[in-house]
Amino acid sequence: MSPVGSPALNVTQHLGVQYAKLKNAFADAEIINYESIAAMKSGKHGPSAVHPPKCCEKEFNIIQQSLPVPEFPQSATDCLNLNVTVPGQVGKTSALPVFVFIHGGGFALGSNAWPQYDLARIVQLSSDLNMPIIGVNINYRLGPFGFMTSEEFRSHGYSANNGLRDQKTALQWVQKHIALFGGDPGRVTCIGESAGAVSCMHLVEMFGPERPFQQVMSMAGTPAMLRPLPAFVADSIYGTVVGILGLGHLSGKERVDAILKLSAAEILEKLPPGLPFMPVLDPTTLKNEVSFAQVLSGNGLSHCKDVALLIGNLDMDASVFDTLLVGKKQGALERFKAIAMEAIPDHASKLLAAYKIEDGMSEDAAWRSLMHLSSDINFQAPTEAYASVWPSTVYKYKLREPNPWDGPWKGYSTHVLDVAFLFQNYNERLAAPQVDVAVQYATDVISFINFKAPFPSYDKEKAYTKEYLSDHGKEQLVARGAGDGEIWPEMFAQIGLDTLSEIWGKFVTS
Repeated sequence: MSPVGSPALNVTQHLGVQYAKLKNAFADAEIINYESIAAMKSGKHGPSAVHPPKCCEKEFNIIQQSLPVPEFPQSATDCLNLNVTVPGQVGKTSALPVFVFIHGGGFALGSNAWPQYDLARIVQLSSDLNMPIIGVNINYRLGPFGFMTSEEFRSHGYSANNGLRDQKTALQWVQKHIALFGGDPGRVTCIGESAGAVSCMHLVEMFGPERPFQQVMSMAGTPAMLRPLPAFVADSIYGTVVGILGLGHLSGKERVDAILKLSAAEILEKLPPGLPFMPVLDPTTLKNEVSFAQVLSGNGLSHCKDVALLIGNLDMDASVFDTLLVGKKQGALERFKAIAMEAIPDHASKLLAAYKIEDGMSEDAAWRSLMHLSSDINFQAPTEAYASVWPSTVYKYKLREPNPWDGPWKGYSTHVLDVAFLFQNYNERLAAPQVDVAVQYATDVISFINFKAPFPSYDKEKAYTKEYLSDHGKEQLVARGAGDGEIWPEMFAQIGLDTLSEIWGKFVTS
């Protein structure tokens, strides 16, 4: 293959390396082995996994700032590719530490070709800091092709959780091949954001002691936030798909064959948005149900005892629900209040008052307060829960720097802003104090990838949390009344985290 040099950066990018092949859109991934880099035939981004159009632009809307968007070809069968970014002057004997990045997108969208995920700048920064690293970002199957399953589908040879299994295959590929690029297969860190972070945590369980990575970084995502679906729910979703595709009159084998004959574009076109294609409980991949009670007991984390963890979130991660919960804002206050009053009558009024959710407030103000509560339920509390019981070294952070760009969440630390800061691809669009925060954040992550302590550990210093916030950002928080105190810990303990999670789930589906 022909590597690509990034202009003005002393890095080399090996783009579109196919790590596995697929017989069809739902088949098991078959790893592709190479004896040399030259045998890896590509010098440009490979096809993305199939997902709806304009999804990169949708993520820019969440970030509230765009980057130039190239063309993104898609393929249902040629999408299992990865990009390897290495510092200049790296040879096969360099044995540099490696990170593998798994993008987010709710298991429905995303691509390693999206410009916000370009790893060239963070790899360049690692060289500038004399802590050089190699970066790998991967594609995996999404939506129905990655996560649709049922007893019928499995009985005809089609496995559950294809998307997670693709990720597993990619990590196995890295273990076998990264030395060709000058990487050390004994120093690999698996990093994910949002749904990608959920994936990282699942992969620790899926691999067990034979895992091909030694560390994990979870950026604003845990299995307690996005829990695996029970098998009966997956069966119900499959039944819905069969009905929409008009295949209900066929036998099981005929249905499966008919689905395989449909093009990916036709399937996506016919299925309505919002069907929850996501990880499913399955005896061969994800065996354990997830709840706050299970996490806090520590009983389900014995497989993590030799895995160091860097975990964090942002103040207003729930800003992402502006995109995911389109149409839910109208009447949100009344719906949430009714659900809370029924579920926790002894605590509802106090909870609503704590988050300044009041009768008569505007629709926008009510939504903002509900998103504050949601950020604590779905992101902050899970981060704290996992950090508090993780059986190995754990480092915890909170990215609090306000989003500087125009949009509904300007002035708040929003979902996916961590991606913009970590990979340095937005630095020209940031003021100097925010560039400093972005560089500090990336520097700490680079230290972690180098198996160095980025800051005091959570487990050795009492609940230490590193905050990323400039003086200017702190002034903004103070100006809108967002001080250093947190509302949630005592109140959530009284109500119960699983109860609050159930309340939020009922609200989302109401």
